[in-house]
Amino acid sequence: MDAKCCATNKNGSPCSAGPVRDDGYCYWHSPGLADQRRTDRQRGGVARSNVARARKQIAGAVLEPADIQGLLGATLRAVIAGRLEPGIGNAAANIARALVAVREATEIETRLTALETADTHGRRHG
Repeated sequence: MDAKCCATNKNGSPCSAGPVRDDGYCYWHSPGLADQRRTDRQRGGVARSNVARARKQIAGAVLEPADIQGLLGATLRAVIAGRLEPGIGNAAANIARALVAVREATEIETRLTALETADTHGRRHG
């Protein structure tokens, strides 16, 4: 016969989970695991947060203009469908705008450096 937790559920029925420790209680009812349950709940909440979900979707990726366009398109569709709050869509658009501005500034700096290098090289040999 399988051992069962010696606690009862909120509705008064006996808990059907197996004990995980010698105290006869399951993970959810064991008084000795209260701190562990609290820590696990916090970790679970963090893992389900918007930030964690976003990290999983674009973790470490360099976003090319087509990527940004795709993400903004998906975000817009989600806002229109009611699956995403408009404020989050607005934040995504603002971040995308900043990404594009940084990309453009970087490209201009790269071009300017290349022109200055070519000009300096041309003066030495010309």
